[in-house]
Amino acid sequence: MSPDAELDAARYGHGVSDHDDRHFVHVAAGPWAARFWPGNPESLWAEHRTGYWISSASARCGRGLTWKSGGTPSESTARPCPTCQLSNAALAARLTRIR
Repeated sequence: MSPDAELDAARYGHGVSDHDDRHFVHVAAGPWAARFWPGNPESLWAEHRTGYWISSASARCGRGLTWKSGGTPSESTARPCPTCQLSNAALAARLTRIR
């Protein structure tokens, strides 16, 4: 793990994203925010009718995190995201590369 990622993880923690089926634990790049979704009582789906709180943060790799992780990745949890482990310089180079 790069020193930059360790510093960010100490500040903002870890999380998982619904986009990668929770196979990776990401390093949060900013503070977690919580917002209340009031729901849609006229929805056909029961899970969309009631409101609930949504917790979210952005990861160093750019993913949107939707669930907080209990701590650093270990042998018994999901693997660490390889992109989140890069240094700030390597991450900036990867995210700005012309494809």
